[in-house]
Amino acid sequence: MRANIMITTKYVRDNLDAIRESLAKRKSDYPLEELLGLDAEWRKLKTELQELQAKRNKTSLEISDAKKKGLGGTEDMIKELQKTKARIGELEGEIPSYEARIDELLWNMPNVLDKSVRYGKDENDNVEVRKWGETTKKSVLSHADILEKLGLVDIERAAKAAGARFYYLKGDLVHLGIALEKFVLDELSKKGFTPILPPYMLRKEHYKGVTSLGDFEDALYRVTDSEEGAKKESYEKVEDNLFLIATSEHAIAAMHAGELFSARDLPLKYAGISPCFRREAGAHGKDTKGIFRVHQFEKVEQFIFCREEDSWKYFDELVKNEEEIFQKLKIPYHAVEMCTGEIGIVAAKKIDIEGWFPSQGKYRELTSASNCTDWQRRRLDIKYDEGGERT
Repeated sequence: MRANIMITTKYVRDNLDAIRESLAKRKSDYPLEELLGLDAEWRKLKTELQELQAKRNKTSLEISDAKKKGLGGTEDMIKELQKTKARIGELEGEIPSYEARIDELLWNMPNVLDKSVRYGKDENDNVEVRKWGETTKKSVLSHADILEKLGLVDIERAAKAAGARFYYLKGDLVHLGIALEKFVLDELSKKGFTPILPPYMLRKEHYKGVTSLGDFEDALYRVTDSEEGAKKESYEKVEDNLFLIATSEHAIAAMHAGELFSARDLPLKYAGISPCFRREAGAHGKDTKGIFRVHQFEKVEQFIFCREEDSWKYFDELVKNEEEIFQKLKIPYHAVEMCTGEIGIVAAKKIDIEGWFPSQGKYRELTSASNCTDWQRRRLDIKYDEGGERT
């Protein structure tokens, strides 16, 4: 793992104050002190190993030279060399266990929050920052009732065929869905976004790069070629190492894994379109009527690779694009900043756009925009070159 890991203990030491502040704001139980202690001990052992390896090489050379010259008195040097080699063996056996635990901790470290993110426990602590459109609390039919009356969806047969939280779309609703996706793609294309139709499956090694599998793996559908593969803790074969994507964001991020950009080629703006597959579709019986909170749905995703110092400008652009689309569709909405309890570990800041559901008399989440800063690119080993300096 260490050959690929891009979140380093040096990064932690260099950004320690910001990391401490962010973890405190999250009320996170992340074991930062354990990481720092392990890192200090690892560096101490690593230094000792390097010094002993240099000593071994020097002593071996001295013994060899003495023997070539026919000189005696090498017994003490040989004994010292044996002691040195023994200690080297101990260190070489001890250091990997430190590295394994350090790597595990680094992979699970939450992103550093932006200072503007507010502390909060749950969605009740999120903050409305903008509102658009007129809302009404008239007694109107829900989308589920409308679709059922018009015969545009078949949830009962979908449950028979695939299980709960699936659906068949029918007739004009299929045309409407495709037209809506095309409308959004056209709007984003006008703004310089390149449409992307990504793979619908992603290797586990790359899924680890785009999100925290410890928190997210249970929400993913795993693809295996055998019953045996489905039971494995580790997946050696590619066929047993794939997940259906939960969003095209993940596949687009992985598209450039291990690559080096030239800064002059940035930003790269992508509009991904794909079905999204999620095992956890919401609490049973809560807000799940109709085709809301389902296991499979279509989505258009904005994704921008950019220089680090430009990320907040493009984050604002993502939100602006979302709002403009809702305005053109004449859907009342409000923009909500996620508090620490709702933001997750990947984003430094997140804004949701929630549309007004008149039948429920409240706003519901429709889209999200996140600035993940360098969290994903470090894990995916993505860099850019600016005047000979790699970032």
